[in-house]
Amino acid sequence: MSALHKIDDWFVGRVSFPLTNYLFNRRGVLASYRQLLKSEYYPEEQLQEMQLRKFRAVLRHAGQFCPYYTNKFRQLGVAPDDIKSLEDVRSITPLSRQDVAEHCQEMIDARSRHSLPQAQGLSRAPGQPVLLGRFRSATLVRNSSSGSTGAPLVFYDDGSISAASWAVELRLRHWYGIEAGAREARMMRMSTDYMPNDRKLWARQRLWHQLVLPGHNLTDKEYAFCVQRLRQFKPRVLWGFTPALTGLAEYIRRSADDASSFRPELTIAWAAPLYQREEKLLKDVFDCAVSSLYSAREVGHVGAWCPSHTLHVNQEQMLVESNASPEHGRLGEIIVTPLTLSPMPFIRYRLGDLGQVARSQCACGRTLQTIEELLGRTAEIFVTKDGRTITPGFWCRLFATGGPSECVERFQIVYRQTDQISIRVVRRNGFSESIEEEMQRTLRKNFSPEIRFQFEYVPHIPPQASGKYQIVVNEVGRQD
Repeated sequence: MSALHKIDDWFVGRVSFPLTNYLFNRRGVLASYRQLLKSEYYPEEQLQEMQLRKFRAVLRHAGQFCPYYTNKFRQLGVAPDDIKSLEDVRSITPLSRQDVAEHCQEMIDARSRHSLPQAQGLSRAPGQPVLLGRFRSATLVRNSSSGSTGAPLVFYDDGSISAASWAVELRLRHWYGIEAGAREARMMRMSTDYMPNDRKLWARQRLWHQLVLPGHNLTDKEYAFCVQRLRQFKPRVLWGFTPALTGLAEYIRRSADDASSFRPELTIAWAAPLYQREEKLLKDVFDCAVSSLYSAREVGHVGAWCPSHTLHVNQEQMLVESNASPEHGRLGEIIVTPLTLSPMPFIRYRLGDLGQVARSQCACGRTLQTIEELLGRTAEIFVTKDGRTITPGFWCRLFATGGPSECVERFQIVYRQTDQISIRVVRRNGFSESIEEEMQRTLRKNFSPEIRFQFEYVPHIPPQASGKYQIVVNEVGRQD
């Protein structure tokens, strides 16, 4: 890298990126990033003390200014001073998506309610910041979840959660030796029809060193466009929500294209699980390190893979719990609380994923908690009548080995009934009856005899409205 490029990267990372975000009311990005680099090695007790202090501050803020929580805490008989330890947190009942949908406006800080009409009335895209928001009285930004669990969930932020997420992303890149200001390309949740105008694209590329690419409703034409732009821009980091990133890799492999002319140093998948099959695809095609962000739009970035392939919790900014249940053994539903003060707090929010929060024993030396065996949505877990738990990872392994790994373009599992499972398959050239027989043998070893399997060979598996490809569709409505 030339001296001129190094100076340019330094200017973007230290000046133009944090300054423009400050103007968008996303304050303290660089300061938070620098602090995160220190605190990731704090002793476990110090991290927990930090979490408890911040959690109690969130409780005070919510109880004093947010009508929903004022009433909730009164009904529960809970006050911030009652929370003496992280175990006491469980005295507050979890928050569900339905709660948020029904009480959205009541959850907003009363001091920010005057911003609601403006936030609701503007046609800006979800999450798009307010220009010069730092200096405006109306700072609320309307946002929404991706809608992968049903209808999109509307919520509001003022830039606080976004700023915290930017700091986490800078730390993640630092883990792989890539500093703030380095070039990156992002496959965003938008189609070519809804890309920002040229002026916004130019500003983002120049001031943030971010190339924006389409990541939704992609065909080979869009993938070819992405490859062309990547060759011109040559990013060191390639981000994308998982289906877009793996779709690009599949296109490059299928078209016998060459990724060496723009090969990134790191690919980062987010917004959907990155299973072993997808990870291998990204490594094979891009020949670089692969990481994954575990996040939700409502709360920000929950955790990320370090170079040792451990999913570390962003513990300084997030309190993460796993409520174990007899049904799932030591695993539990992931419940999170952002520890950043915001105008719409999410306290003990149920993400709907299964996993286990554990102490770090990672070779990287970071003391941040880890999430083990993150299995995906609870609705994607199938429990057989004889008590065996079948996770999405099982299906990914089924299609990642032997004949299926070479001759299947995409697959989807549909739980029709407690004893009937459909397997949708988009075949590649070379698929034969022997490959189905190979999978049938594996299925018979892992399922009880009464389960019936139906293979459906289809030309295409459409994504959800959110743009995500759902590996498992549960039509049963419950685990059995």
